Amino acid sequence: MATSPIIIVGGGIGGLTLALELAKRNISCQVFEQASEFSEVGAGLQLSPNAMRRLEALGLGTALSVAGCAPPKIMIGDALNRNSLNEIHLGVTAQERYKAPYLVLARRDLQSILLDALKAYDCVELLCSKKFITYSQNAHQITAEMTDGSHYQGRMLVGADGVWSRVRHMFEPTQKPKQTGFMAWRAMVKTTDAPSLFTSSNVHAWLGPDSHLVHYRVSGGDNINIVAVTKGKALEKTWSDDTPKEALFEEIRPFNDELRQAVMDVPDWTAWPLMVLKPFKNWSKGRAVLLGDAAHAIVPFLAQGAAMAIEDASSLAALIAEKRDDHLTVFEHYKALRFRRCRRVLSKSIYQAQIYHSAGRLAKIRNSGLKILPSSLLLRQYDWLYKY
Repeated sequence: MATSPIIIVGGGIGGLTLALELAKRNISCQVFEQASEFSEVGAGLQLSPNAMRRLEALGLGTALSVAGCAPPKIMIGDALNRNSLNEIHLGVTAQERYKAPYLVLARRDLQSILLDALKAYDCVELLCSKKFITYSQNAHQITAEMTDGSHYQGRMLVGADGVWSRVRHMFEPTQKPKQTGFMAWRAMVKTTDAPSLFTSSNVHAWLGPDSHLVHYRVSGGDNINIVAVTKGKALEKTWSDDTPKEALFEEIRPFNDELRQAVMDVPDWTAWPLMVLKPFKNWSKGRAVLLGDAAHAIVPFLAQGAAMAIEDASSLAALIAEKRDDHLTVFEHYKALRFRRCRRVLSKSIYQAQIYHSAGRLAKIRNSGLKILPSSLLLRQYDWLYKY
């Protein structure tokens, strides 16, 4: 059975990272992507040291450093008046403290780097236009069926198919993502075309009532990724290109005039309702198991969505290599390793949302506290997260 492939449903960051982790261990796998090509949905992401440590171990450090940017600091400001509240030192400080850098980059660049790395391995098969519909299994193997009628057999099946996971629905249909009431607005603009307020080499987080704005350089500094998270009427679909950006401008009306005008000067925004899926009891059934957002969709206030999928992939691949055919033990240990960690990240992310989006008196207390805190303490509070 050890020669049978691992079936990976989903060709996003989590699925491709798992494929590379397996390939490095000479374990064959097949990655199935429903789209006609591997193309990452989304704009930018932050790769904190806990994720970078694992990606560097896969040999991707140089490619990532070229495609991404290493911001010197995270600047925290008040969106109402653009006053600085504090800063978190990254760069050399983060490298020395966590033995890995803090990078920001475009999602498509990370996906391209993973795909390029996978080309070196004959034990990995990448298949597009393959939409997973169901599976069947017995004591010896699991079979994935696609909507085109094709079937593929393997010893394990990993659902890395996102928050609306079809694999999860197969064995835990009652576990569904829930609306958070937050809307994420994303834009990518060339640095040369961006409002000057957004072109800093640092990550900037502007905190406002029921909303915040983040921007940072990606693509080696050529582009700026901008994200606004607001309260708003959630959409049924995952992404929307037709949500009027005037709705965003209304949500950030309390922002400082110059900051709000800079947002208005960015022409193209995509709206995305933020969903959450709390870690639940059963991540696996028989030979099928979940990874990333399929198991635990986390709100982005700690910028850990991609990082948790990368951590999942690293842990799962190591266990598969160690146990090989004993899928029950693999999945049991995988859940034990990841469940409490992911639950804590989700809990802390929700708490961070409350801090970020404070209003009125609570915002004044938050701002006063941030101003008097040593910046070194702001970084140390993430030791539990970044040293993992």
